[in-house]
Amino acid sequence: MRWLGQIDRGFAAPLCFFLIAVFFVIALLFRNPPEPHYRDSFGSGKTAEWHAYGGSWDSYGGAIRNNSDERGAKLITGSSQWSNYTVEADVLLLGQNGDAGLIVRSSDEEEGVDAYSGYYVGLRDRNNTMVIGRADHGWMEYQAVPVKDSIHPFHWYHLKVIAVGCEIAASALDPESQQETAVAMVENDCARKGRIGLRSYSSGGLWKNVRANPAVSADLAAIVDRTQVADSPERLQTEQGFNSLLPYSGKAVGPTDSSSNGPAMNIHTPPLGSLRFVSDIQASPVTVRGSVVLTAPVLYIEDSSGGVAVELPQSSPVKIGDELQVTGVVDARPGGVRLRNTTLRLLWSRGPAPPLSVTASQAATGAFDGMLVEIEGRLLGKSRVQGRSVVLDLQSGHQAFRAILHGARQDLMFDRLQPNSLLRLKGVCVADPAFTENLTSFALLLRSSEDMGIVAGPPWWDTRHLVEGGFALVILLMAAVFIYFRAEQWRMSAVAEERSRMAREIHDTLAQSFAGIVLQLESALHGPRSDVESAPVAMALNMARQSRREAHRSIAALRTLHTDQSLENMLRKVLRPLISESHVKLSIASHGTPQRLSGEAEGQILRIAQEAVANAIQHAMASRISVRLVFEERKLGMEVEDDGRGFEVSTAPAFEDGHFGITGMRERAASMNAHLTITSADHGTKVTLVVPIPPRRMQLWKLAPPWTQRIGQPLRSWLSR
Repeated sequence: MRWLGQIDRGFAAPLCFFLIAVFFVIALLFRNPPEPHYRDSFGSGKTAEWHAYGGSWDSYGGAIRNNSDERGAKLITGSSQWSNYTVEADVLLLGQNGDAGLIVRSSDEEEGVDAYSGYYVGLRDRNNTMVIGRADHGWMEYQAVPVKDSIHPFHWYHLKVIAVGCEIAASALDPESQQETAVAMVENDCARKGRIGLRSYSSGGLWKNVRANPAVSADLAAIVDRTQVADSPERLQTEQGFNSLLPYSGKAVGPTDSSSNGPAMNIHTPPLGSLRFVSDIQASPVTVRGSVVLTAPVLYIEDSSGGVAVELPQSSPVKIGDELQVTGVVDARPGGVRLRNTTLRLLWSRGPAPPLSVTASQAATGAFDGMLVEIEGRLLGKSRVQGRSVVLDLQSGHQAFRAILHGARQDLMFDRLQPNSLLRLKGVCVADPAFTENLTSFALLLRSSEDMGIVAGPPWWDTRHLVEGGFALVILLMAAVFIYFRAEQWRMSAVAEERSRMAREIHDTLAQSFAGIVLQLESALHGPRSDVESAPVAMALNMARQSRREAHRSIAALRTLHTDQSLENMLRKVLRPLISESHVKLSIASHGTPQRLSGEAEGQILRIAQEAVANAIQHAMASRISVRLVFEERKLGMEVEDDGRGFEVSTAPAFEDGHFGITGMRERAASMNAHLTITSADHGTKVTLVVPIPPRRMQLWKLAPPWTQRIGQPLRSWLSR
């Protein structure tokens, strides 16, 4: 394993991450798929794990019911990773000329007739067959086997589907006659995994005892051995196209009330909208026609002119979308028209009518009473009534209204609905005080939880979120200010520590070396040498002494910046050593209210003052030097003036000639946006420095009462550590 030691450390970390990623990918690819175990809880009304694609689904007597004749309504559950399994359920058709059954290995589901990818096995009463086929946003029917003794609506059948590998087999058992029908198919390029589902087409349906369990080839063989396996489909087309080729079953769609006679189509019926003008003083029966738009808690039918409520003397197996002929007595109430003492006749079954899109203000006029409408509104509140109904309080513009969902599958949307969400609702518009409770002008009676759609969640700028956001912003600002000041203090501490280190290094190296050189040169100068020989030694001695003084000045400047003294005192501490070996008189004065500058600015000012005083001592032969500080509101002025020999500023030597003093002063002034001016005459030179002072930070704690300042003093002390 020597090669491991030769791997560059910079390459080791990426290699490690790559190996970990490869390990997780391999583990993901070869992990065991989830086992398909499922048993429904329809008896307790729990259906939250099912997702509907069309239809009107609710719990009914321990089963799940699609109370709609919509084509291709689906209810899906399970895992998309389920592969080989058995699905079985008891199935009942709620109408004629349609089919109902089970879906296996479903994926990519959408609303629509064949809008999914998977396999479907169903019982079709239109031609009394059991069908099996493949749906992939289109329909391929592999097999249609006649069912003995026909398929009867409102009759339970036990349907069992087994999917193993690319073979699908199914059986349908009539519990009363014990007659069993089987179908099977095989597909080369098959769907190998997917969810399970319930589906009906042009008919409502009931499903109960839905179970899913793992399956093996032996389970499949028990059905395949009893039937022929289809390995090629009919031509690809929609299921609606297949059904159009099938003959009607010829079963009479008889009246719900046996006393009705004569062809229903020969009776003239008034439009439903005209019933609101019928007087109920002389109660006489009327006959009307309409399509069912709601079955519970009240039956509503509508046509193009309006809608009415229908009282049922007993439970009737009508579904949403059924076309009914109703005979009854008109009961014109303030909250709408109702037909009582009714008899019903089923004319035909069809898919549910689409809702009318209206505004809440239009619905409040009563023009759409009893009709299926679609309205958008913002949710104000929600509540449950006796555990069977959900009441939503909504508002659209200035119009308030209610939406009521009766029956099961309420928990699917109730927990997801948040106040101030924008909802799109489909339901029957009613003005009956039994539903509005005289609190709103109208209410919407929803058919199922699928009639509620969330258009947009609650806006983030509501009162609660604004308060929370403001509080979080204050916390973040406080944290940012704290971090900024702490970082500034850490930076200044680091700068001061570095300057102290540099001062120590200069003292222990350069200053000590210059001191040693001075001692050696002094010893050499006192030896027996001629003046010619001593001149270079004396010059070297003066240069060494000057360098030593410069080193001490640098040490003094670096250590001075490490204190909390005022700028005037720092100037005294830095400049006085410069005149200690001369007869120059130095005066330092300050005018105005002293203000602290940043550490960098104060350091540059000290260096400029040092250079100006050193030049006056070395080159001007001055006898008096004055340094003045003038503090104003937004600027600081410093003047260094001497009475020595003047010079021509324009012809002063620059760094090209090996002189860096004036150039360094100008560069230091420019680094803090200051203005440096040097004026000189025959007698005396004046260096003027004007430094801008940035606005002072407001110390908010000084505006607080004294007792808060006493409490905050420990915190300020801790922050300033």
